[in-house]
Amino acid sequence: MQLQSGIGTRTGMALAAALAATCTSLGVDLTVSSVEVNQAIKLTTTTLVGNKSTFVRVKVGVADSPSGVANVDGLLHIYADGVEIPGSPFYSNNGPITAPLAPSMTELDATLNFEVLPPISDDVDFVVELNPGHLVVESDFANNGGSLLNQAFKCRDVVELAYVPVNYTPGGGVPPAWMMAPGMGDNFLRGIYSAGEWNYHVSPLPPLLWTQNINNSNNSLLNTLKDIRINQIPAAGYDKPDFIYGWLPGNPYSGNGQAIGIPGDAAFGNTEATRYQRTFAHETGHLIGQSHNNTLINTVGIDVEHHLWNSQSIAQVMPTSKKDVMWAGQLTTAAWVAATTYNKFLINAAAACASDNDDAGGAGGNGNDAPGTVLRICGEIDHATRQVALSPVFQVPLETPTADDPNGDVRFELLGPAGDVLATIGARTNTSPESCNGEEMLPSSPFYVFAPMSVGRSAVAGVRMVDVATGAVLGERLASAGVPSVENLVVETAGNGPQPDAKGGPGQAKLTGTIHVSWEGVDADGDPLTYNLLYSPDNGGSWLPVAVNLTETSFQFESNQVPSSKGGPARFRVRTSDGFNNGEAEEVVAMGLGDGNPPFVYLVAPNGGDAFPQHACVILHAAAWDMEDLMLNDEQILWTSSLDGVLGTGVELPYSDLSVGLHTVTVTGIDSDGMETSDAQVISILPRTIFSPDM
Repeated sequence: MQLQSGIGTRTGMALAAALAATCTSLGVDLTVSSVEVNQAIKLTTTTLVGNKSTFVRVKVGVADSPSGVANVDGLLHIYADGVEIPGSPFYSNNGPITAPLAPSMTELDATLNFEVLPPISDDVDFVVELNPGHLVVESDFANNGGSLLNQAFKCRDVVELAYVPVNYTPGGGVPPAWMMAPGMGDNFLRGIYSAGEWNYHVSPLPPLLWTQNINNSNNSLLNTLKDIRINQIPAAGYDKPDFIYGWLPGNPYSGNGQAIGIPGDAAFGNTEATRYQRTFAHETGHLIGQSHNNTLINTVGIDVEHHLWNSQSIAQVMPTSKKDVMWAGQLTTAAWVAATTYNKFLINAAAACASDNDDAGGAGGNGNDAPGTVLRICGEIDHATRQVALSPVFQVPLETPTADDPNGDVRFELLGPAGDVLATIGARTNTSPESCNGEEMLPSSPFYVFAPMSVGRSAVAGVRMVDVATGAVLGERLASAGVPSVENLVVETAGNGPQPDAKGGPGQAKLTGTIHVSWEGVDADGDPLTYNLLYSPDNGGSWLPVAVNLTETSFQFESNQVPSSKGGPARFRVRTSDGFNNGEAEEVVAMGLGDGNPPFVYLVAPNGGDAFPQHACVILHAAAWDMEDLMLNDEQILWTSSLDGVLGTGVELPYSDLSVGLHTVTVTGIDSDGMETSDAQVISILPRTIFSPDM
């Protein structure tokens, strides 16, 4: 304590004695009762994830006071491998608080709360300084420290999930774009599943046209979504997403949503306002291998970035009475995540880092064969009658045959030209029998396998599906004598014709606006034909499916729904199947397609209207993806403030020095062509009593 100039030593000693007496008479003593780290839920068995928004709650002990103590604040030091991390120490995000005598973790402001971004490390220490500025007069300042030591924050990978807007013509058309967008459609998903980051983005295809009643075609829709995921492999620069999800307008499906399997890689769901965010997370839970349950979360949860405030106005603290997300048929307000589901995601192969040795689960090929062209065999099966509807067989590039499942309930016999069995593939068809409306089991489900084009020197000329238990033939597809073909493939604009390329020189033009593609299918055997429409943005280097499983001989889409062509003319290809044989035709357009696409950029957190005390760590979180560049990197994402100017770059940027006042925080994504998109939210920074660690 520094004495004011002019006060003598004797007087100073008297003042010190008086202050000590006052402290003793007040008798208030603050301590750190506990330090809790939370990334959706808090359990001792929960794995923590590095470089992910994390909630640290400090419970304050209050002694010798008849009531709660006001004006309590603190600082949080974070050390990784013994070294204090940048930005540390951190001010609380809600202080000063009135520390209650009996704090309840179900009340957000009953604890001092810090939102931070710990690094990946097996040795992270959290050290708390309580009441560092001595804003509360205590009888003992020596016991104001607390800590949580030796915490491990593991690496988790980016999980890619592409979403498909379904143009559902029996009712509703395409769902509203804002409901499906990052920072809205994926809010529940982001809140409960701890990926290193979610690369959740729209599929680089036009909306999926669906003309059939969804309650009669749910399995076909799932197989089509899987087709879109699998056929994205040959697209220019596109990696196959880990999962794919289709959004229906409103809630036309009786079961809210459905997954292709448990585990699986494709699902669909509704956009009904009160349930769609939870339905998305629920169906993703099936895809990672989780079945339905009737489990309460039984611990206090935290929506760390408060994602569910958007559109749902759900409080940040999740009480123990919330239901696990896998409890079927629930509204978004009723659910959160229990430990079993949370941990199931953490060990999924999609979330595992390259160096991670966890026992990861998940579906996939056999992993032994080099990728090549395979036969896609899919359809649906009625579990009671064992009746099967086999879809047309299509050739799919750059895939591996499905691994044989010796415990499968069916086997696919691959037939040679003479009808002999060349090889078999066992598979299970009962991996998704659960109805997600919580009332009944599904009567049927989809199946989907890949078979080799040939076995040894013999080409596969047919496939037969057999019930393992009875030996009954459930269905078959055989090659007919005639091979189908495609003729008169025409690509044109459906309006104003070619438009000048804004980035090109004189005389250069590209097709833009509404693109209309038409063709004729020919088959000497008169078999019904199914078509896939492909487009190459890189002059034939790779092929992106614009539409799959068409029965019509034309398709229309907007040029900004696919990547613009580069390095040559646009190329289109139509592939057809007569049930087993495949044929195709290609058309080279004399000019390119599209003028390039700006990136999709969304401000995920914080929410508009959020308020933070001065010097609180605000986690700025964005989602940014580009048709041509894919997921934007940290350097391509710029954050600015209307008061403080440039804040920095990154998908997630922790920032503690925003000025007091009203800020319009803007995130801007800039792609490699210099095209940019911005999103913004208004937040408030409130004044607080400033103290420093050395006070």
